[in-house]
Parts: sequence; structure tokens; C-alpha cells
Amino acid sequence: MKGEVQKAPGKGASAILNYIVHIPFSMASFLSGLKRFFHDWAENRRIEADKRRIERQRREALRRQEQQRIEAERRRAEEHKRQMYRKGNEFEDYVKGMFPEDRFTLIHRTPTNDDTGGRYVHSMIYPDLRFIDKATGRKFWVEVKYRSHAESDGNIVWCADNQLTNYKRTMYESRNKVFIIIGVGGTIHNPDKVYCLDLENINFTKLFYGTYKNHRIMFSKVESLRQLEYISSNHK
Repeated sequence: MKGEVQKAPGKGASAILNYIVHIPFSMASFLSGLKRFFHDWAENRRIEADKRRIERQRREALRRQEQQRIEAERRRAEEHKRQMYRKGNEFEDYVKGMFPEDRFTLIHRTPTNDDTGGRYVHSMIYPDLRFIDKATGRKFWVEVKYRSHAESDGNIVWCADNQLTNYKRTMYESRNKVFIIIGVGGTIHNPDKVYCLDLENINFTKLFYGTYKNHRIMFSKVESLRQLEYISSNHK
């Protein structure tokens, strides 16, 4: 009995000793694993942060590229608009020269953006030129347009909706004829063809070829208002 009693504590002591000996090893493994976990977690966070940073940089670069593209398009559009204004002004001079001073008095010329330094002036809504026919004393307006070419079907978009509205209002309020003189092809100083139409007969911003083909001006100088009325009328 005594031997058995003394042997049992020996086994218990050995088990406890073995447990105590293995505690440091298990704790070291746990701490090592914990350290690896936090290292991997921190590394993954760093990788994800780098990915987000790279993505932000990519999006920022795309945003700048898009802004640059939009700005470049805006500048091209403004330059094209300025060129069209200059061409319109020069063709306006060409048309003005078609009305000899001994037969017509120029009483109004609508200012352009160049004239006003880009500032809006109410008189810009009027047609380009206004004359008095000296033979009759009658006043009339002339709106000038130049197109380097017509569309493939011969049609021409000659103005914007708001311009058509303004020209019609001017015609009704002033009770004066408004003629649309359009140069097509060639150059602004020497167009291939020049047409004259009466605004009273025009209700759309697009002119179909059949609408204007019979209203061509075949001379370099206008002799009278009556001559313009005949050319722009629906004669056959």
C-alpha cells in the first residue's frame, strides 16, 4: 500500500513536469504564430493601400486627361467659331460691295463679337445689313451667310432656330423686307454661286436644294430693290 502510494505521486510529478516543460514551447509557438499573423495582416493592409493609391492615381490621371480633352475641344470650338465669324465678316464685306453707293445707302451694320470685344449687344439680333433704296426710299435688311459647300443632297443649314426667330421678328416689327443672301462654294471673296431669298418664304433653318436653286444672283452689282424682289420671288 505504501509502495503504491509512493509510486502514484511519482507518475503525477512526471506528468506535471512534462506539462511545465512543454508550456514555454507552446507559448513561443503561439506568440510566433501571432506575430506572423499580425505581420501578414499588416502586409496585406499595405498591399491593399498601395492598390487603392495606384487606383486613385490612375483615376486622377484619367480625370486630368478628360479635362485636357474637354479643354482642347472647347478651344478648338472657339477657334472654329472665331474663324467662322471672320469668314462671315469678310463675306459680309463682299455682299456689301454688291450694293453700289450711288443706288443704296447703308444705314445699319450689325456689330460682331470682334467689334464689341465679346460683349453682347442687343442689336446683334438684327440681320447683318440694312439699306435704303435711293430710287424708292424703301428700307430693307440683308442677312449674309457663306457655306463652303452644301450637304451631299444639296441642302444647306443656313441659321440656328433663335436666329430665324429674331430675323422674323425684325421683319414683322420693322415692316421691311429681309433678304437672305447665301454664298456657296469657292471662297468668301469669290464664291461659286450666290443666292438671294425672301425671308417671308422661309420657315425652316434648313434650305432644301429645290427651295433655293432658282434664286441665284447672276451679276456682281445689284441695280435696285425691285431686282432683288424678283430674284427672291417664287418665279419660274
